[in-house]
Amino acid sequence: MALLPDLSIVVVNYNTSLYVEALFDTLFDSTVLIDGRDAVIEIVLVDNASRDEDHERLSRLAADPRVRLVRNTENVGYAIANNQGLHITSGKWHCVSNPDVMVQPGCLQRLIDCVETLPDAAIVGPMATMDKDGEVFMPPNELPDPYIEALTATSRHEHAVCRYNVRRRARYACRYWMATEPIPVAMLSGGFFLGRRDTFEDHGLFDPCYPLYYEDTDLFRRFHEQGLRLWHVPDARIVHHFSRSAIPRMKAAMYRNVVGARRYFKKFFGHAGLRTWNDMQDRAARFDRDQECPYEFEAVPPTSTPPTLDLPEGEDVYVEVAGNPKFSLTVGIFPGRAGPYELPMSFWLELANIDYWCRAASVRTGDTIKVWRLTKCPAT
Repeated sequence: MALLPDLSIVVVNYNTSLYVEALFDTLFDSTVLIDGRDAVIEIVLVDNASRDEDHERLSRLAADPRVRLVRNTENVGYAIANNQGLHITSGKWHCVSNPDVMVQPGCLQRLIDCVETLPDAAIVGPMATMDKDGEVFMPPNELPDPYIEALTATSRHEHAVCRYNVRRRARYACRYWMATEPIPVAMLSGGFFLGRRDTFEDHGLFDPCYPLYYEDTDLFRRFHEQGLRLWHVPDARIVHHFSRSAIPRMKAAMYRNVVGARRYFKKFFGHAGLRTWNDMQDRAARFDRDQECPYEFEAVPPTSTPPTLDLPEGEDVYVEVAGNPKFSLTVGIFPGRAGPYELPMSFWLELANIDYWCRAASVRTGDTIKVWRLTKCPAT
């Protein structure tokens, strides 16, 4: 008689089937042991009405008996599609994964072990990097509230506030990036997390009213308010290519981000919270200073190859790279030495051909030591 699934993994796809293939390769290569035997893993692939060229690839993936394909006739959104997956799976442990992820060896085993052994653990999440070599750490998530939102929005037009907020976020991020043991956090990434099935059945998964973005923020806020604990597990690793479904349709994605943000702030902070969000965004837009850098910087000549940065001396210097001069969302890199440092090739190749901002900073204080503007141009 076939064993019931131990672990269910739900992957929602929208025009990213090429990445799903790479994800499934890493999932199938993962070793997970339960009571001394190989775990039974089921994967539910929910497709949100992807383009025709995705269909053949998805059908090939679904030929594996461990995979069940659900085809939606319209794009119902990330939240609803994930809830579909939860309802038709049955594993004791439930994992939510973006399609543009690659799971590193030992990740699933470590997450299952942690959700079973950490105090009051409800959901656990891995450390995510943008490159296969594990050098470029994805930014940690903060649980938004009106205070943090006011800081972030004001940073867009007030340089002194921006410098303060960059230091504050840097100290928070370094604690996350440099952790060697699991640490409790208020928010994880919705791109990949794991919990017990009964936790989601008792407390719910995603609010279906979010079209895209903030459904994970809503989930973690609800769990936080109910006294459930979230844990970041740094020695469980994934590679996350980040927003591959959204990038080709960025304008539509950003519209959905605004819809999600307004719903979240009104739901948890009432009309006053929504008014704060609206007022802060409107004020920042009126000043129109988003492209102004609050620091003196060195402009690196445009290049199609990874630039080399001359890192300053200091035992605790690390590097942040951001897509805007306010450093509102940054990846972290820890070269471990001063002098010439070339950004990792696998990271550089993933980036679009636009301007980027880089700063050398102190791990201990978050203070900015040196700033560069980088311009990636197409290869000739």
